[in-house]
Amino acid sequence: MKKARDVLGAMVAGTDGVLAAELIGMDGSPIEVLKLEAEFPAESVTQDVVTAIKLFLYMSRKVEGGSLDHIMMTCERFTVLAAVPGLDHCVALFLTTKGNLGKARVQYRRYLPDLVGAVDAAGG
Repeated sequence: MKKARDVLGAMVAGTDGVLAAELIGMDGSPIEVLKLEAEFPAESVTQDVVTAIKLFLYMSRKVEGGSLDHIMMTCERFTVLAAVPGLDHCVALFLTTKGNLGKARVQYRRYLPDLVGAVDAAGG
């Protein structure tokens, strides 16, 4: 069975503009952080990513919108793409504003099941 870090690595491989990828517990604690840009402070926003995910999960339930696929936030310097592949964790990809968002979405769909398997196998 692959480790979570290996799956994150495969998820970002070949996707232009990825700054970092994080697997985060729903309590806000980082489980695995993969930084492609050493200076990017991904760890400083883990709790904020989880708060946003929980807010959107609540909104989705409130309006009976079904399951949450992913959320995206774009600002002047970067884009965050976040998804909830399991009840106890979420994954966030941080991309430059010129990053390949389409490929990142495709990679999410391809690798999220593997990430869930890796986390479950590790007991997380």
